Amino acid sequence: METKTNHSMKTFIVLIPLEENGDARKQCELIENMRFEPTDFPCDTVNAQKVRDKVITLIDDDTYDLSNIEVEPITDFMDRVNNEEFNPDNYFMSYVFTTKMN
Repeated sequence: METKTNHSMKTFIVLIPLEENGDARKQCELIENMRFEPTDFPCDTVNAQKVRDKVITLIDDDTYDLSNIEVEPITDFMDRVNNEEFNPDNYFMSYVFTTKMN
C-alpha cells in the first residue's frame, strides 16, 4: 500500500522598510512568490521568525541593515490592515510560501 503525503501551503507577508534601504523594492521582487520546502529549514516547525531568517539570508548583500524586516502569516497581516494598524507608506511588500507536510 502506497502512503500519500499531503502538502499544504502557508503564505507569509514580507515587509521591507524603505528607511535607509534603497534596494527594498528590488529585494521584494527577488523573493516574490518564492516557495520554501520543509528541507529549507533545520527543524520541523516553520514559523515567521524562521522564514524571516531565510529571507534575510537570501537577500543580504551586506549593504543594508536588514534587522528591521518583518515577516508574518498572511492572516495576522490581514488583521493588522483591517484594524488600521499598518501604514503601507513605510514599506515595500512581498510574499513567500512555505510548504508543510501534513
